[in-house]
Amino acid sequence: MAHVRKQIRDRVAEKLKSDVSLVKRRVFTTRVHPLNDTNLPAISVYTGSEASERMNAGVTDIIRELTLDIDIYVRETSKFDDDVDAIAVQVEESLAGDFTINGLAKFSVLTSTEIQFDGEADQILGIAKLTYSIRYVTAISDVELAK
Repeated sequence: MAHVRKQIRDRVAEKLKSDVSLVKRRVFTTRVHPLNDTNLPAISVYTGSEASERMNAGVTDIIRELTLDIDIYVRETSKFDDDVDAIAVQVEESLAGDFTINGLAKFSVLTSTEIQFDGEADQILGIAKLTYSIRYVTAISDVELAK
């Protein structure tokens, strides 16, 4: 088994592969992936920061607050905003339909969306970052099992 954080990341990626038809299964579980005309549009799913604390004094469970980012990459065109929004609709609706992430989390909620351009690559990309806050619980001694 793996850390619950990895299980969450993998579950979200698999769900998006099946539900977000506009990216044709191009969903990666890393923030580093070469992007070019043949694999755009695409999505990257990755975890950022995580805060944790004991649930109660004397209790051996930890409640964790995980930041999960979903980056949507599209070619920069005159309809970039429309393309990003269309994919974001599919992402948001997919995750709303499974807000406990197959029982791994207590809940997940979209906390922010940031849309920008990246002109550093060979081609100009439009990028939308959807940030989710995910609350889950593990035992102090077993981080591979969600409670």
